[in-house]
Amino acid sequence: MTSTDHATATTAPTVVVVGIHGHGASHVAAARALAATGAIRLVGLVDRTFTEEDRAAGDAPLRDSLEECFAAGRVDVVILSTPIHTHLDLAVAALEHGADVLLEKPPVTSNDELDRLQATAARTGGLVQVGFQSLGSHAIGEIADVVAGGEIGAVTALEARGTWVRTVGYWTRAAWSGRRTLDGTPVVDGVVTNPFAHAVQTMLRLGGTTDRAAIATIDLDQYRANDIEADDTSVVRITPQRGPIMTAALTLCAQETTDPMVTVHGELGSIRFHYTRDEVELVVDGVTLRRWTTGRTDLLPDLLRAREAVRAGEDAALVSSLADASAFTAVLDAVRSAPAPHRIPADLVEWLGAGDERRPVIPRIEELVAEAAATGSTFAELGTDWARR
Repeated sequence: MTSTDHATATTAPTVVVVGIHGHGASHVAAARALAATGAIRLVGLVDRTFTEEDRAAGDAPLRDSLEECFAAGRVDVVILSTPIHTHLDLAVAALEHGADVLLEKPPVTSNDELDRLQATAARTGGLVQVGFQSLGSHAIGEIADVVAGGEIGAVTALEARGTWVRTVGYWTRAAWSGRRTLDGTPVVDGVVTNPFAHAVQTMLRLGGTTDRAAIATIDLDQYRANDIEADDTSVVRITPQRGPIMTAALTLCAQETTDPMVTVHGELGSIRFHYTRDEVELVVDGVTLRRWTTGRTDLLPDLLRAREAVRAGEDAALVSSLADASAFTAVLDAVRSAPAPHRIPADLVEWLGAGDERRPVIPRIEELVAEAAATGSTFAELGTDWARR
């Protein structure tokens, strides 16, 4: 190793990933890619169990707990991809040890928990980036520019649509999946707060509502076709103190999975944002005038940039900060405190497949999602036959 290599190895930020399977595997891959360039040092992988493949990799120590990583040496950044109800305690521990945090969505399970985490971050000076990858899309700023340019006129409403397929195996993959609580602890899983959290958060950001104080009311209409506690089919309608109403219509009981979309409606036209593909469409009078794909800023490199900015006394604004998650957490808190989702009668649900691949399909749900989102209505207001009266 040359002296330059040694200096890079000792000064590069040290990173630990907690929760390395499932979605956590994508964080491990991202960390390994940065480690290969020398931008970081991967100094720990934490999980309850490890596979033979994990053990064979040999590029980072395998640890049973985050505390073991802190005991072993310096940890600059902690990536948390663990069950929702574990986020707060782990994030607080990381901040108290002087680390910055990349925290998977949803960040916490209530407004109170968000307040506590923000207070800890402020006291310790730590940074917390929340794992809303869609906010890294350059489309967010470009859509704002199109709106400001007046091409769709004054904004009249925003909507989010999501129609996905999830099998029984999805809901049985972990003890917390599909749960509102686990052993008395809030989990707040469900279609609004987890699978389509990006749709809700992206809609809020495009609507200019990131602080919960900016929300006047949150209306929820929640259902479940699966044998779970949480919702798998819902409408959430958010009315801000000022500005247009935002409505998300979402289901995990579709005939087939389609790309989710957030739309900004104006007096003259609309802007459709396919956030998983960073694709934007400008539509006026039913005609697509422009369609383009944007770049995206990844969350971990952005957090590393912000760390350096703090040291240099420069702007350390994050792509997806805790403050930016305030309004989303208010929606989650409303879901947490709302009555349990209404069970859709079994004779109004079709089941396909077998075993862990078995899945429910709600007839006409794609049409109902589209109508609810476009009109700003709940399923109940549409007079849907299985809706709560």
